[in-house]
Amino acid sequence: MIRRYSRFTVPKWAKITLFSALAVLIILLGCGIYVYSTAQNARTEGFEASEDFALENTDLETVDEVTRFNGEHIYHVVKGKQADGEDAIAFIKKSEKDSEQIIYTTDTADEQQVESSWQSACGADCQMDDVRLGLYDDEPAWEVTFRDEQDRLGYSYYTLDGSEQLESFALSNQYQ
Repeated sequence: MIRRYSRFTVPKWAKITLFSALAVLIILLGCGIYVYSTAQNARTEGFEASEDFALENTDLETVDEVTRFNGEHIYHVVKGKQADGEDAIAFIKKSEKDSEQIIYTTDTADEQQVESSWQSACGADCQMDDVRLGLYDDEPAWEVTFRDEQDRLGYSYYTLDGSEQLESFALSNQYQ
């Protein structure tokens, strides 16, 4: 009997190698998704509790957004509206749920004004990374994260209305 072989027959070692590589890639993808999911959950952990706490202990009626601010302590920044429709912001320490420790303000927060003030102060050689609500000397403020002309990481703090710069500094770039 004559054995006939297909032109598309693949050697056994090639199949094993291909399936092994595919299995390793699937395992690595699964591990990557798990690590990312775990990191995201740790970052947003407690947002719902802070939202509920702010609704119970402040004049907030609705919550629009909850973010995180890392300063001297970790704060959850709860932005929302009062019953009269006025915007309000509550800063709640992540570790302490004490109604006496809430920093609450109804001052207007103007992000576009902050970006404009920062751009004119820093110049064209700076690149903005992020603008977020935060605290400066336990007072509500804007924190602008940026890279300067020497590629150093910098921080600038502005009043909530964005009209006045409170402080600006850049970290040393000694290890590059």
